[in-house]
Amino acid sequence: MRKLCGAVLAAFCALGAEAGGEVRYLAASGDDAADGKTPATAWRTIEHANDALPGGATLRLKCGDTFYGGLALPPGLDAKHPTVLTSWGEGPKPVISATKNLKPDPSVWQNLTHCCWRINLANPSNFTGIATDDCNPGFLLVDGEVKGWKRFCHADLVTPWDFCGEDGWLYVHAERNPATIAKDIRVALRVSCVKFGSHNVISNVAVRGTGAHGMNAGWGCDVAHVRIADCELENIGGSELKGYSPDLRIRFGNGIELGGDAEDVIVERCSFLGVYDVCFTMQGYPKKGWSDVCCRNCTMTDCTQAFEVWCQRAPKGVGFKRCSFTGNRTLRVGGGWGALVRPKREVATPLLIYRMDTDTIDIKVTGNTFENMPRGLIFNRGGVNKIPNGYRIYDNIVK
Repeated sequence: MRKLCGAVLAAFCALGAEAGGEVRYLAASGDDAADGKTPATAWRTIEHANDALPGGATLRLKCGDTFYGGLALPPGLDAKHPTVLTSWGEGPKPVISATKNLKPDPSVWQNLTHCCWRINLANPSNFTGIATDDCNPGFLLVDGEVKGWKRFCHADLVTPWDFCGEDGWLYVHAERNPATIAKDIRVALRVSCVKFGSHNVISNVAVRGTGAHGMNAGWGCDVAHVRIADCELENIGGSELKGYSPDLRIRFGNGIELGGDAEDVIVERCSFLGVYDVCFTMQGYPKKGWSDVCCRNCTMTDCTQAFEVWCQRAPKGVGFKRCSFTGNRTLRVGGGWGALVRPKREVATPLLIYRMDTDTIDIKVTGNTFENMPRGLIFNRGGVNKIPNGYRIYDNIVK
C-alpha cells in the first residue's frame, strides 16, 4: 500500500508539471531577474516565487540549498493541474527556514547589565537569513541546540540563554558577550514557512526553524485535494500568539495545521522533530468541517503533541467525517524542548482533544505505535470529561 501511495503521489506531481507546462526552479545561487524556467536560469528568493509563480505550476527547490522566508503557494487550477512544490538536484532535501542567523561578531551586541545583552534585529548588517520586521522569537538555536525559555520582558531574564524580543531588539541572558560563547546563533521568528491551498502537492522538502507554523492552511478559506509527503519538519514554533491580554501569554506553532474547513487531505511519510505544539492538527470554527483527512505513516519525535483536534461553534451536521491518524510512530512525544518550557505541561501528550462542539465526529486512531510517553497518551479538555463518541482508538501499540 505504501509503495502504491508513493507511486500515485509521484504520478500526481508529474501530472502537475506536465499538464500545465509550467515549471520554475529556485536555487540559492539563482537570479530573480532570470525566467526561472531551467536550472541554469533559476530564481533565487522565496519572495520572488511568491510574486511570480502561477497557479498550477511546479516550483522546484534545489537540493542542499536553504531558502529563507514564508512561501505562499497559489491554489492549483483543478485536479489535473495542481500547484506542486518539490525538489531538484542531488543531496539533502532543500530547506525553507524563518531564522535570522546572527553574525559571529561581538561588536553587534550591546551590554545593558552584567548578564543582559541585546542585538538589533532590525539592522540587516547584524544577521543573514530571513528578511522580516518580526521580532517575536520562538526559540534560539545555539550551536545546533534549541534554547526555548522565552520571557516577555528583558527584566525577567534570569538563566543562561533566556531571551525575549522587544521593539526590534533581541535580549539574551549571558555571562559574557554571546558571540564569544557560541559560534552559531540563530533566531526563529514568527513566519509560517509554507502556506498551502487547494489542489496543492508538496513533497521532498524540509522546513527547519520557525517560531510559527511549519505548514498551514485554512482559517477563512476552504482547502481541498492536498497531498503532503516525504517532508521533514524540525524545530517549529514557540512565538507568542498575539491578540490576547498581557496577563495571558500564549505561545504557538504546529508542524502541519488545517484550520477551518478541509476536504481530501493526505499527509504521509513525513518526519517531525522538536515541534512546540502539535505535529498535525485539525482545528477551528468550521462552516463545512473536515472530511477525508488522513495523517499516516509519519514519524514524530521529541514533540509536545502528535495529533490534535478541536472544533467550536459548528453548525448541525458539521464536524469530522472519515478522518484518521493511522500507521504513525511517536517517540518521546510529550517531551522535547516545547514540553519543557510550556506553562501547562499536562497537555503534553500524543493525542490532544480540546473542546468538540460538534454533533459529527468520525475519527479513527489506529495502527500507530506510541513509545516512551512522559505524560501519558491522551489529554481531553472541554465539554464532558470523556473521549467523545465517534473518536475511536483501537489496534495501537503503546510502549
